Amino acid sequence: MQRSRVAAVIVALEGIGAVVAGVVFTIAALVGHPTDRGTAIFLGLLLAFYGAAIVAVARGIDRGSHWARTPAFLTQFFALVVVWYNHSNLPAVTAVIAVVAVAAIVALVRATRGSVLGE
Repeated sequence: MQRSRVAAVIVALEGIGAVVAGVVFTIAALVGHPTDRGTAIFLGLLLAFYGAAIVAVARGIDRGSHWARTPAFLTQFFALVVVWYNHSNLPAVTAVIAVVAVAAIVALVRATRGSVLGE
C-alpha cells in the first residue's frame, strides 16, 4: 500500500467517525431532553460537517494533492489538543484519540517525505 494511501485511510476513518458522532449527537438532541436543544443540534450538525470535510481532505491526500496536507496535520493537532485538555475526564477515549492522531501524523510525515524525496 502506498504511503499516502495509509495516511488517507487513517484520516478518512477519523472523518467517518466524526460524521457518525455528529449524526448520533443530532439524533440524541432531537429525541432527548438537552438543556439547549438548538445548540445541541447545531453542534451535532457542525461535527458531521467537520467530519465530511475531513473525508474530503483524506480524498485529497489519496490523490496526492498538496493542499490536503495542511488541513490533515491541523486535524491531528486539534485532536491532540482535545486529548490534552480531556485526558483526566475521559482517559479511555482520549487514549484512543491520541493513538490515532499520532499514527496519522506518522503516516502523513512518511507520505510527505516520500513525495518530496521521490520514493
